[in-house]
Amino acid sequence: MTHATAQAPAHGEIDLAVVREILSHFKPQDHQEAQELILSALQEINEHFGWVSLEAAEVVAEHLGTTSNRIYGLLTFYADFRTAPRGKHFMLLCHGMSCYVMGSQKLVQELSDRYGVTDGGTTADGEFTVQVVNGCLGVCDRAPIAKIDADFYTHLTVQSFNETLQKVIANGGGWETAHGGH
Repeated sequence: MTHATAQAPAHGEIDLAVVREILSHFKPQDHQEAQELILSALQEINEHFGWVSLEAAEVVAEHLGTTSNRIYGLLTFYADFRTAPRGKHFMLLCHGMSCYVMGSQKLVQELSDRYGVTDGGTTADGEFTVQVVNGCLGVCDRAPIAKIDADFYTHLTVQSFNETLQKVIANGGGWETAHGGH
């Protein structure tokens, strides 16, 4: 189910009417089934908006018959959920074994030193939200790599990484348009 016709009122805000629309197809038959649907509902909201606000968590809790504390606990337990708005661009920086061996630590350090951002954070200018992936993005032969919005950037050095970030900013777009134009 796509929700391309509904827009968030402004960047960083979540339209609760759209949250209710997303939840409308979650029709549990009983309390147990409702509990089993919580993560799926949160995933759809997170995918659509890039994060789940406390207000949206309260709507989910009401719809699925649980407490907002339980919902917020799940949001903060699972690393895939964001509880604050994403930056304009979303970066996955691989820090798995191959990328680490090939120098991803220098890229992580560059993000901290030059851009003032660490894992899970957003740059002060709102351009990038960064998630350092300690697993693998599956492009080990081209390490180190970063996935920004929907595109992979490979064989990164500190210099090419900085050049890539500047090009991404100059080209505009963002994670929302890269993933279906919400």
